[in-house]
Amino acid sequence: MTTRGMTNSRRCGGGCSRRDVLHGLGAAAVGALAVASGCAQPGSSLSTATSASCGSGTCIDLGDAANQELTTTGGAMLVDIASDTVIVIRVSATDVAAVSAICSHAGCSMNYNASQALIDCPCHGSQFSTTGQVLRGPASRPVKAYHAALTNNTVTIT
Repeated sequence: MTTRGMTNSRRCGGGCSRRDVLHGLGAAAVGALAVASGCAQPGSSLSTATSASCGSGTCIDLGDAANQELTTTGGAMLVDIASDTVIVIRVSATDVAAVSAICSHAGCSMNYNASQALIDCPCHGSQFSTTGQVLRGPASRPVKAYHAALTNNTVTIT
């Protein structure tokens, strides 16, 4: 006598019932969502600047209302250039800084902490100066610094 009902159905050795398959898939989906949400890395909360190519660099027009955050000291925005995402920081009334926004430790997108004048990685706590140097690990390598100049209400990054 062959027993197919409950024994084989629960073990799925002789073929699973549709209910068993769906139940298993549901449990797997819930588990995958739990793992994915626990592993998600936070990213930068900075706005992205409106920019344009200019000569051999990227220009940000500070007269554009979309770039208003860069008009005051301590303001910071992201800008996408050809091979990187960059944090542009208004460090004084006449000076700007630009460094890679991608942490050299694990590749997370970083924020600028204006009250401490440093770049902060929300994933693992690394901190960088506005010149890209590591101030606190776990990152051990600096992030790339770019030449940035403020002239006539335009930031130019090269």
